[in-house]
Amino acid sequence: MEWVVKLEAKSGWGEVETIEVGKIERRVVGLTADEVGLTLAEGKELLGELGRLVLQTQMEEYTTCARVCPECMKMRKQRDCRTRKVQTLFGTITVDAPRISVCPCMNTWGFLDVSTSPLAELLPDRCTPEMRRLQAELSAKHSYRETARLLAMLLPCEPPNHATMRNRTHRVAAELESQAAAQPNVDAGPNRDAEMIVFIDGAHIRAAPGYQTRHIDVTVGKVEVSGRPPRRFAFAAKGAVSPLAGIRQALQERGWQPGSSVTVLSDGEAALPGLIRAAVREPVTCILDWWHISMRVQHIEQALRGVYALEPRHQAGLDMVAYRIGRLRHLIWNGYHSEAHDELIGLRHMTSEVAHLNGEKFRPKVARLLWNCDDLRRYLANSTASLIDYGARYRSKLPISTSRAEGCVDEIANTRMAKKQRMRWSPQGAHRISVVRAAVLDGRLKVSAELACAA
Repeated sequence: MEWVVKLEAKSGWGEVETIEVGKIERRVVGLTADEVGLTLAEGKELLGELGRLVLQTQMEEYTTCARVCPECMKMRKQRDCRTRKVQTLFGTITVDAPRISVCPCMNTWGFLDVSTSPLAELLPDRCTPEMRRLQAELSAKHSYRETARLLAMLLPCEPPNHATMRNRTHRVAAELESQAAAQPNVDAGPNRDAEMIVFIDGAHIRAAPGYQTRHIDVTVGKVEVSGRPPRRFAFAAKGAVSPLAGIRQALQERGWQPGSSVTVLSDGEAALPGLIRAAVREPVTCILDWWHISMRVQHIEQALRGVYALEPRHQAGLDMVAYRIGRLRHLIWNGYHSEAHDELIGLRHMTSEVAHLNGEKFRPKVARLLWNCDDLRRYLANSTASLIDYGARYRSKLPISTSRAEGCVDEIANTRMAKKQRMRWSPQGAHRISVVRAAVLDGRLKVSAELACAA
């Protein structure tokens, strides 16, 4: 059997041209399983040829129309005709790129010979936006070398260089940042009065040699409003030109306007709510994450079990310590923070008495218990203004934990740049891959590319 694939090109002025793209042949007698259907090599060859014919005929008509002067509607002179290589998803295609002289009606310089290239203005980086977007999206999920290998394996494009993947990903990130700087206010719609919650956390990425630091801090977060999808943001402060612009854009896209209330959930790091406060230039409501409080209470309970494991002779005092520790979680959960502070102060004296009554072998375990109590007391004292009635907020079905921010850390930073990845990053590289990865997870990278093509 034989199949002939043909392309019918119809120009803007009605001319029709039929061009043969390729042929596919299959035998009937002795057919093997490998010959069933269209193979990857044949598909890549057909797509490559089809892409070449479409682009060449399209650019030929585009440059012809570009010769018409927009002022006097006369045909402008063609100064010369060069060739230009354009990288697409279906191969690197060579097309004619004529240079067109400026029309005399627009040449106010008189003696100057000025010419322009329509193709150079249309594709200044000699690459289609879709290819650049796909390369950036894959680079946000895989290493640059792996991205180049996947593209070369599945598409008829030429094997790209990993440095090209990196440079184009950085260029996409720069475009996203420029959009953030010019982002207008977006109306919140029917949920104008809904609570706007920002979950924010940080991650540590290994730094490349030569930057006088072992780690780069990457800040990630998520903005949530009832009835709307979440909006992620990420940046590395040392590699960003304007770290606050991305936060402000995320808030504006979810309906934030000057005067709107913003609630920030963090793990107690004072700098993180300060970033949101600086981005909105207004006071924000800070809430200390319940999970980090609960874990510190659990450390105290584990230290208490370690004391019980030594089988003390005098358990009366230790049982009173256990009773007071059991009340800690209840007091903090229900908003009795001053009472919880008093309990922690009282535990110091009671645990010291336990060590005195039961002997020297109890002192290391008791010291560990005391250290955990002091750690919780300092943690609560440093975040007094961020403590709330967690039980009431939980019963109102409002978030009390930064688990969503922890998820963002795994999605954006750990999966691509930390954990088992053996890569070291420059501040600018970590920042830009974070920006692109957040856009990919939100689906904003495809939307921005479609808007750019429509414009």
